[in-house]
Amino acid sequence: MQKNISALGAREAEFLATMASSGTEVTVHDAIRFWGNSQMAWKKLRSLERKGWIARMERGKYLLVPLEAGINRSWTQDSYLVAAALVQPGAIAYWTALRHWNWTEQIPRIVYVQTTKRKSLQQRKVFGVVYEFVTVSERKFYGHTKQWRDGREILVTDKEKTLVDCADDVERAGTIEELAKAVKVAAADISWQKLDEHVRRFPNGAVKKRLGYLFETLVRSLPRQALQVLESWQEDLSAGVVLLQPSKRLTGKVVTRWRIRVNAEVG
Repeated sequence: MQKNISALGAREAEFLATMASSGTEVTVHDAIRFWGNSQMAWKKLRSLERKGWIARMERGKYLLVPLEAGINRSWTQDSYLVAAALVQPGAIAYWTALRHWNWTEQIPRIVYVQTTKRKSLQQRKVFGVVYEFVTVSERKFYGHTKQWRDGREILVTDKEKTLVDCADDVERAGTIEELAKAVKVAAADISWQKLDEHVRRFPNGAVKKRLGYLFETLVRSLPRQALQVLESWQEDLSAGVVLLQPSKRLTGKVVTRWRIRVNAEVG
């Protein structure tokens, strides 16, 4: 992003220094506390944005433009930091998390952010990047690991929860093919005990069926613990047959062992 810099007044410089002392984000509430009233706060925020000292993420939320952006104010903002600024609580999830764990070579066009908060817009484009906010129930919002970006704590779904979420919401995993690729790599890269705990806690029995089928079909040599976990899932499947890929038609064979209709190629 690029914008030419303009001179600051003394009070504006004090405001930016005050904001910078506590982080990189500026909200209209911060500005009101500093300037004393809403009208002046909005006026100054618009002025500072116009001058290239702050950048608007959404109404009432801005980022301080770093000094290293130079006189032309050109820099690239970390998408994880923007996501954290746009919604709290929030965690990087789904296809974005698959990429984070290096389980896909594809670079998602969207940064998926899981949250329990309902946003007015499901998608928002900020600094050229599209963010999608996926609102879930409290029962589904767990299994996070802390990551640090520029000294700031960011939540990402852990490896095991990433698989669970993607099996629950296959479309946001990219495709069933992307989830299948991840399963092949993840088999030797996860805690099977943690995966089992996450799956049993998750309020959607389809997750167990999709992951069980994919692991059993795609991974040639599963560790003993994995085999034990899959066997225990077999004994506790919910009723009914689910689609391997929900968005596709009701075609393909039914694998009764996993109560799943294989309506997509995942070879």
